[in-house]
Amino acid sequence: MFIDVSMNIEDGMVHWPTDPGITIKHFSNIKNGDSANNSEITCGTHTGTHIDAPHHFIEEGVGIDKLNLETLIGLCRVIEVAKEIKIISRNFLVPHDIKSGERLLFKTKNSIWINNRDNNFHEDYVYVSADGAKYLVEKGVILVGVDYLSVEGYHIGHDTHKTLLGANVVVIEGLNLTDVIPGNYKLIAMPIKIKNSDGAPSRVLLEK
Repeated sequence: MFIDVSMNIEDGMVHWPTDPGITIKHFSNIKNGDSANNSEITCGTHTGTHIDAPHHFIEEGVGIDKLNLETLIGLCRVIEVAKEIKIISRNFLVPHDIKSGERLLFKTKNSIWINNRDNNFHEDYVYVSADGAKYLVEKGVILVGVDYLSVEGYHIGHDTHKTLLGANVVVIEGLNLTDVIPGNYKLIAMPIKIKNSDGAPSRVLLEK
């Protein structure tokens, strides 16, 4: 069984406040007498469910087209974060017995906003703290996924991104984990192959 944990990309959807908005325009329509339906999409590389490449925050880091496919496909673990927890910190992570080589997806209260297609940007989303990111790197995690538009908090600096991407940990943002029961799955995460890009929208599936 496959579970699609990707956001729909649609006109006017929520986006990072300083990123380009998303617009989809139909420039060819069968109903208007054209021979085919065809559309134009304008959006940033970090739209909806997307993957950050190291180049996003590390100038010499690899682009999205150079990511290791073996990292993007493989076993993962979905960890549920209780509603009262606002920050995924080192203290939160320690009891979860994290192993080297793991891919971890964090299911938080954020998924409700994603699932409801809430187009309002919420600044109080749950995020991974700087010390949490350091701990994940220390434990040898190879991929981290979160259910809002950034792995780090709003307007608190970029230590989380720099720590993870600097260690070549793949970061997936904008997941919809609403209907996902915590546990182990096979992850399939395929970003659009944009040459040397800092990131790209992605279709992400979990297989039980």
